[in-house]
Parts: sequence; structure tokens; C-alpha cells
Amino acid sequence: MSEYRFTYGNLIVLYAIFRGKASGDDLPDYVKERIRACLDIYRVVMNSKPDKERTMVIIVGKEPDSQKVKRMLVEGGVQESIIGIDSGSESVAQTFDHILHLIGSKANPPYIYFVGSVWLHDIYNSTVISKMKGYRTQFIGAPDHRPVDEVEREKALDVPKKGKEYYKQKIKDKAVDTLLNIIFPE
Repeated sequence: MSEYRFTYGNLIVLYAIFRGKASGDDLPDYVKERIRACLDIYRVVMNSKPDKERTMVIIVGKEPDSQKVKRMLVEGGVQESIIGIDSGSESVAQTFDHILHLIGSKANPPYIYFVGSVWLHDIYNSTVISKMKGYRTQFIGAPDHRPVDEVEREKALDVPKKGKEYYKQKIKDKAVDTLLNIIFPE
């Protein structure tokens, strides 16, 4: 028997939080890349999933930037009626807390696609391991062409609290690396 619950529907979470200001009516390029990735996964879901009518897109971002993101999604083909905005979350962990609150009572929660920049993958992994155990989730990474020091500063603002599961995984990874080094010495 699968460790995951049967899913009913799809939830695409577009992480559009960014530090700094948008210039005028324009969003930063890395947020536009996240929007493109979101539109791509939306098209895949709509073309291939049997439960595509039960799809929702949630934009995680601050006002008024989230309205700009919403407008771009609608221009890209997403129905405005299925778009929601989470302006209360300030980090990946808070985003998943809100999602868990939203879907926690459902017998068959939706399949969750999390769209963010590729550097958010480590933060996503540590958050999902501890909070979303038993739920079907997938990370969709979008390119982020900013300088490394700028990304590192933003990454430091969103550092998750590492739970017990994170350290268990680290120990397991270290044991596998040690075993492979013994079997296949360089």
C-alpha cells in the first residue's frame, strides 16, 4: 500500500515573494521565470490530468506585486476564478503551514506543485520532510540569473528550522557516502 494518500485535484503554489521593490509596473526577471514555470506546469496539468477541473493556483506574495503576478497568469491562460492569493506568508515554511491548514481536513488532498527559484529547493526539502509527510508534493524549479551573493542574502532570510527528519536524512546520506567510499575508493 502506498504511503501517500489518494489525491483529488491539483494545487499549484507560485512562490512570488521577493525582496526589494518592483520597478514601476514590471516584476524582476527571476519572478517572471517563476511565472513561466507556473504556466508550464499549469498547461501540463490541464492537458494530462483527469482531475484537471479541480485545479487551483495560489500566488504567495505581497500586495500589490501579487496582483501583477495574477494579471500575468491570466494573460498566460489561467482562469481568474481559480487563482487565490496568500499575502500572509513570508517564508516557505509559513506557506506550507497555510497550505496544510487549507488542505488538512480533506480526505483526499490535492497533489501540490510548488513553483520557486531553483535555489529554494533545499529550503523546500527541509520544510516538506517535516511538515508535509504523507502528502504528494513536487518542486518545480525556475532559473534565477542573479549574482550568487544576492541569492545568498535572500536565501539567508528564508532559512528553515531544521527538524528531526532533516538530521535523520543527513545521517543517512553520510552513511551512504561513507559506504560508497569504502566500496569504491578513489
